Amino acid sequence: MGLSGVCRALSCVWSDGYCYECQRHDTGLQRWQEREKIRRQRGGFLLRIGMGYDVHKLVENRKLILGGVEIPYEYGLLGHSDADVVVHAIMDGLLGAAALGDIGKHFPDTDPQYKDISSIKLLMHVGKLLEENNYVIGNIDATIICQKPKLAPFREQMVKNVADALNINVNQVCIKATTEEGLGFTGEGLGISSQAIVLLEENIHNR
Repeated sequence: MGLSGVCRALSCVWSDGYCYECQRHDTGLQRWQEREKIRRQRGGFLLRIGMGYDVHKLVENRKLILGGVEIPYEYGLLGHSDADVVVHAIMDGLLGAAALGDIGKHFPDTDPQYKDISSIKLLMHVGKLLEENNYVIGNIDATIICQKPKLAPFREQMVKNVADALNINVNQVCIKATTEEGLGFTGEGLGISSQAIVLLEENIHNR
């Protein structure tokens, strides 16, 4: 039995990857269909979801690094590494989805080799761990919770840095920012937190 649904144009009906309204094959639907065929063959792929969270205190005399980008600001985040909360949240989400522990397990803050290290470098290591364990990243959705400074001008570069570190496409990464309307420790400018949700695909045929 063929697979059918709605075309990317959202107004067309397609079957077996072919849109009869547009008179063309939708490559995105074809890719999805191929993955579905693999999943039907002994469950070839398993989907795994992970959630990450991190928070750091804002202090003087520290650089503010978010998504691998140095943000001009009078305060920076306190931590053993560069305290990049959004990258830390992404790493924890990826490790959690793969059941590989957390960043504290892999990069303990008691180890001097990680002192002031770039979190992007740590993210590259996490990407290699996923590859070694037969995981493929589906997408990453992260939110930075920060009253100040404004982060919109830097988000595109953050996305590129994360995608490059993990060898994935930029359209697989979304990094957003929001304030808390002056509420809580983030709203008062005492710290910055971040949350991330990730989707992994596990190829069980390569176990």
